[in-house]
Amino acid sequence: MEKGKAFEKFAPAILQVYYRDKEAFWAAVMAPFLANNISLTAWLQHLKVDVGLLSAFRGLDDDARQLLQEFSAPLGFDITSWKSNRLQYFKDAYPVFAFLAVWMDEEGLDDFVARFGDILRAGVFAVAGYGILDANVDSSSPSPVEILTAQALIAEYETRALQIFGISAVNLEIMQRMRTLFLNAEIKEKSTRGKSSPYRLDNPKDLGTKGANAVTPYMLSLERLGKAALVDDYWEVFLLFGAAIQMIDDWEDLENDLAVGHYSYVTLGSDSLHNLKNPKKTAHLLREDKIRVQETYLCSKEMIAQARAILARLDDSLLVRLVDVTEARLDAFFRKEFKLNPGELRPLASS
Repeated sequence: MEKGKAFEKFAPAILQVYYRDKEAFWAAVMAPFLANNISLTAWLQHLKVDVGLLSAFRGLDDDARQLLQEFSAPLGFDITSWKSNRLQYFKDAYPVFAFLAVWMDEEGLDDFVARFGDILRAGVFAVAGYGILDANVDSSSPSPVEILTAQALIAEYETRALQIFGISAVNLEIMQRMRTLFLNAEIKEKSTRGKSSPYRLDNPKDLGTKGANAVTPYMLSLERLGKAALVDDYWEVFLLFGAAIQMIDDWEDLENDLAVGHYSYVTLGSDSLHNLKNPKKTAHLLREDKIRVQETYLCSKEMIAQARAILARLDDSLLVRLVDVTEARLDAFFRKEFKLNPGELRPLASS
C-alpha cells in the first residue's frame, strides 16, 4: 500500500506559506538556485523561512524511497540500493514541484492540486526511470536488469501521469513528444561520444531537450486550461530556459564528461579534444578560455530573454518567475565560478 503522507501534505503546506507571504516564498524557492551544494535544512534555516515550508518538504525522501521499494519488491530487488538511482535528482526538483503547485493553484486547476500527491508519485517514477537509464547508458558496464527496470519505471510514470491529466489526443502527443525529445538527445549524444559534440553553435536551445520530461506536467495542463493551441509556444519557453540550465550543468560536469568522451556545447570549437588524454587538464584549459566562457554566458542570457518575450506575448506572468529564477541562477553561477561581472559584458545581437 502506498502511504505517502508527506506527498499528500505537500501542496496544502506549500500553498499555505505562499499565500501568507508571496515574496518571502519566492525568495525561498530561489535560494537553492543561487547556492551550490546547500542542504534543504541549511537553505531554509539560513533564510529564516516559516517552518511551514520546511514541513512541506520533510518526509518526501522517505515517501519516495518507500514507493520505489514497493514497486521493485515483486521483482526481487530493491531499486533504492542501486547507485544508478540518484535520489538527489528528486531533491533537486523540490523547488520545481513547489512552483508547480503554486502555478496550478493560481491557474485554477483545483482538481490537479487536489491530486498533487499523485503527481509527486508519478514524478518519483519519472526521476528514477530516466535517471537509472541515463546512468546505465553512460556506464562502461551497463546492467541489463537496470535498463529494463528503467523502462518499467518510465512506463509506470507515463501511465500515472495520463491517468491524472487525462488521456486525450493532445496529451498523448505531448507525452510522446517529450519522451522522444529526451531519447533523441541521448541517442545523438551517445552516437557522437569520443568524436564530436552533438550540438551546434547556431542552435544552443537544443540543450533544453534533455530536460523535456521535467516540464511534462506543465505541458499536460495546457489542454485543461484551454491552451492546447499554444503547446508549441510553451514548449519553446521551456526549451529556451532549460537550455540555459543545461549550459550551467555542462560547465559543472565538464571534467567528468570529458573523461567518458562526451563533448558538450561548451566544448564546441575544440574539435581536437579527443586527442587530449588528460580530462582534468583539458577542462582547466577550457575554463581558462575567457572568450568561450563569456560567449556561453551571453548565449544563455539571450535565450532567457527570448523566453521572457514569449511569456509576455502569452501574458503568463507567473511562469516568468521561473525564468527569473533561472536567470538569477545563471548570473550567480558565472559570477562565482568564473568571476564574471555580467554588467561589463555586451549582449549578443538579437536573432
